[in-house]
Amino acid sequence: MEDRHKLKRVYMSGADKRKLAKEKEKKNNEIISKTRRMTDFIITQPNTTSESYQTASPVIVTENPSPQILNVEETNEGLNLDIGLWPENMTGLIDYWVKVGSSNVQNCSQELFIQKSKKQFDVKFTRKCNKSLFERKTTNGEIVKRSWLCFSPFNGSIFCFVCKLMSKTRSQFTHGGFCDWKHADNRLISHETSKDHLNSVINLAVRSKELNRIDNELIKQSEEVKSYWRNIIKRLISVITFICERGLALRGTNEIVGSPKNGIYLGILELLAEYDNFLKQHIEKHANRGSGHTNYLSSTICEELIEIMGNNVLNEIIVSVKLSKYFSISLDSTPDEGHIDQLTLVFRYIERDTPVERFLVFMPNQGHKAQDMYDGLISFLNKYNLNIKNCRGQSYDNASAMSGKYNGLQSKVLEINKHAFWIPCATHSLNLVGKAAAECCTAAVEFFDFLEQLYVFFTASTKRYELMVIALSLENTKTRIHVPQRVNTTRWSCRSDATKALMLGYKQFKSTLIKIADDLEQTTKTRCDANCLYNQLCTLEIGIYTVFWNNILERVDSTNKLLQDPTLDLNTAVSAIRSLKNFVQSKRDKFDEYEKQGANISETTDYLKHRKRQRNIRLNPIDFHETPEVDLTSSQKFKIQNFLPVIDTFISNLDKRLSAYELVYQRFGFLRKLDQLSNEEIENEATKLVKIYEDDIDEHFGNELIQFKEFYKHFKDENSEFHNISQEHLMYKILINKEVKDCFPNVEIVLRIYLVLMITNSSSERSFSNLKHIKNRLRTSMDGDRLNHLARMSSESDILRKLDFQNVIDNFVQMKSRRVPGI
Repeated sequence: MEDRHKLKRVYMSGADKRKLAKEKEKKNNEIISKTRRMTDFIITQPNTTSESYQTASPVIVTENPSPQILNVEETNEGLNLDIGLWPENMTGLIDYWVKVGSSNVQNCSQELFIQKSKKQFDVKFTRKCNKSLFERKTTNGEIVKRSWLCFSPFNGSIFCFVCKLMSKTRSQFTHGGFCDWKHADNRLISHETSKDHLNSVINLAVRSKELNRIDNELIKQSEEVKSYWRNIIKRLISVITFICERGLALRGTNEIVGSPKNGIYLGILELLAEYDNFLKQHIEKHANRGSGHTNYLSSTICEELIEIMGNNVLNEIIVSVKLSKYFSISLDSTPDEGHIDQLTLVFRYIERDTPVERFLVFMPNQGHKAQDMYDGLISFLNKYNLNIKNCRGQSYDNASAMSGKYNGLQSKVLEINKHAFWIPCATHSLNLVGKAAAECCTAAVEFFDFLEQLYVFFTASTKRYELMVIALSLENTKTRIHVPQRVNTTRWSCRSDATKALMLGYKQFKSTLIKIADDLEQTTKTRCDANCLYNQLCTLEIGIYTVFWNNILERVDSTNKLLQDPTLDLNTAVSAIRSLKNFVQSKRDKFDEYEKQGANISETTDYLKHRKRQRNIRLNPIDFHETPEVDLTSSQKFKIQNFLPVIDTFISNLDKRLSAYELVYQRFGFLRKLDQLSNEEIENEATKLVKIYEDDIDEHFGNELIQFKEFYKHFKDENSEFHNISQEHLMYKILINKEVKDCFPNVEIVLRIYLVLMITNSSSERSFSNLKHIKNRLRTSMDGDRLNHLARMSSESDILRKLDFQNVIDNFVQMKSRRVPGI
């Protein structure tokens, strides 16, 4: 038991520990007091420089006087913090100071300046170094710090850190120091722009790069990590661009790499990985590791990139609109697949030297009232700092909420901007003209109803449709066959397609119908329907209408497609509609030709006899003069009752629609024939425009226009490659490409205002097509910003393809703190 107690460990008390610590501290202080200081090795001598004050210059005394053997530890004392105490031979210290930098020796303290650099000229006047000398103000007002400038508290002067280390030329900034504070500003500027200083900066940068610094490997490793993840994100952006510009869905039912249900986004990445070893290694190493592991393949990262790219496209459009200044707007609404009413907004403006129409946004649930749509428009313009006063045109359909003269959207915009002239949609107006002509008489309605019946009969059965296709293929072996088309749709081009199909396959349809009617294997109803359709094809009326409507609708469809061009200008649109009117009017006397062609395809010259009993008309007894009955032939009756009404209705409605463009056409119509007008006529037209746009152009516009006419004639033939654009557009291209905008400023403004006038809202309809493609029945829950980003990237894919990857990645990094810093 006693031995066991002897083995126990003895612990010190707290008092004993404190006593022992005091004894150790006392011994350390005694050792330090016996150690020689650094200043013991420095001997001061009188300074012989001719200054207003006396100082001492140090002499370094060492066993080896060569400065090359100085250690970094030795230079960490007070000696190295004053550039005025540096030795003349800096060979052994250059690398050290290149690593350390100038921040430790700048000594830019105002209190230090007052104490060490103060110069007394008389009792009241003194000069000293100022902290403002360490900064330089550029021409545009920016402040640039002079990191190369250092102050020496020892002799109260300033030195150039860069030249002190790298320059072989002696100057005040390298030896002795500069202290002429009266001329300091000019002297510093002349020094920092001198050739010797610039060469020293370059040499210092090269020296810094060549040094094998301790942190070089860390920096290299960091750069490799950044480069790795940036390369990954570049591939992700490329895949997202490919998918979004086509309006396809990105995600599937899961996010598992290798699963066939992971969606198009991950599926394309897997496909690329088969041919890209870098991406393959990344997927093998990082995919399917669960949450918390950084791989940047998740849907969250994908959505962030979509948001950034969609916003970048919008910002590009907004910037271009502001550069153009003048713009036109188009609004239209439609319900999407999720039964949400979407109001689309399209801008037309000048981009470089070409008018463009861009989709900007879908605004959901704005309502169908003019005030609701107006509030949505103004809210969007204010959000992006776009001034409604710069709007020069509006283009909507002919709905009352849009086109109302007193309470429509166009009238509300005109109340705050009288120059935002409303131009009805030309394509919609042309469709209304065709609709009025097709419903002006019973025979026309029955003809298009017959086309619909023909389409329904053949498409209701695959066997009947196959028989029809075989008959058409045997006749047209080298050209594309035209099958029956539906006509009961809002697209009027389908009526042209349906009529053309009947015109080209008239005989084949007849043979197919009679074959089905004689087929005993068919049902009785089918044989009866086929026989009825065949009998209608054998009538002269159907034959005449087929030739006539195919002739008219072919020109209407071609004109409609021309009007849908987003770069179309007003004069071209008006000329196209007028030419269509003249074409239809020329057919008024061509009934005999249509009758012969109708008889040829229908193989009959007899009109269908109406079996309805004519009602006897009793004359009023007070009528003393009976009107003799006019005996008209069947041909004349068809011409008067069914042919001429269609043409007259078409022409009268075209005149009515053209009147809506007359006011704007009168303002800018002279530009189309500028080179044909006299100087006096040009002056008169210019004066009219100056009165209308007095806030945009001045009274010198007429003189500019006269001179520009001669200028345009000189360069007109040199630009023959632009034959597919209008004359006004060519004028603007010449003016911009020849860089004479400053010579003809008013002409440029007028052409810009004219070219931004929107003629149709076809771009709005195109955005609806994208909407139905993006938000389909499988994606009805999508709404808000994501829908806008995807629709914008799909509609304006040309801007999407031009996005800078580095800019997108930088924005991606700035959105929030990343697991991989700096990327």
